[in-house]
Amino acid sequence: MKISGFSFVRNAVKLYYPVVESIKSALPLVDEFVIACGDSDDGTTELIRSIGDPKIRIIETVWDSGHFVHGAVNAVQSNIALDACAGDWCFYLQADEVVHEKYLPVLRERMEHYLDRPEVEG
Repeated sequence: MKISGFSFVRNAVKLYYPVVESIKSALPLVDEFVIACGDSDDGTTELIRSIGDPKIRIIETVWDSGHFVHGAVNAVQSNIALDACAGDWCFYLQADEVVHEKYLPVLRERMEHYLDRPEVEG
């Protein structure tokens, strides 16, 4: 079973998002973590690179201002990262969310349990 984590982010430093903590909280669970890094002007992409974990794959993106209405850009960026995932399961975290370590074994066990059940979509 392969688990992909994924997210998107832009200007996390300016917005005080705990993106490093978010990504690190998922790394023990996932085989890869794909993150769509928007065209930040505050060093966000470099900050994520500095984590230095080989599981992390950064996709550099440019946000289309035409998608800013009603948060559509969030869906576009999420889908960019999701489409790049290779796992049997795709675990989504927003850049301001973390997974508590006590839930990691439970999540893995549930993913293993439901892996081959076609009636489970997510």
